[in-house]
Amino acid sequence: MLRTTGQLIGTWLRVTLLLGLAVLIAGWIWGFGSGPFALAVVAAVVVETFAVRGLAREWVFEARGRWWWL
Repeated sequence: MLRTTGQLIGTWLRVTLLLGLAVLIAGWIWGFGSGPFALAVVAAVVVETFAVRGLAREWVFEARGRWWWL
């Protein structure tokens, strides 16, 4: 279970880093106060939410198969 947890946290960190860089680049290109930048931030939040939900589902699926993980 620790291996699965570590892999999921690593995946989450990579997704978060990539989304953060994408938002930063969008801010540099369009300006940090523009409409497209705000749209990029909202899109990043939505993608992050779906990624976290998917990773949580994967972790719960693994936890169900290993009742002894506690």
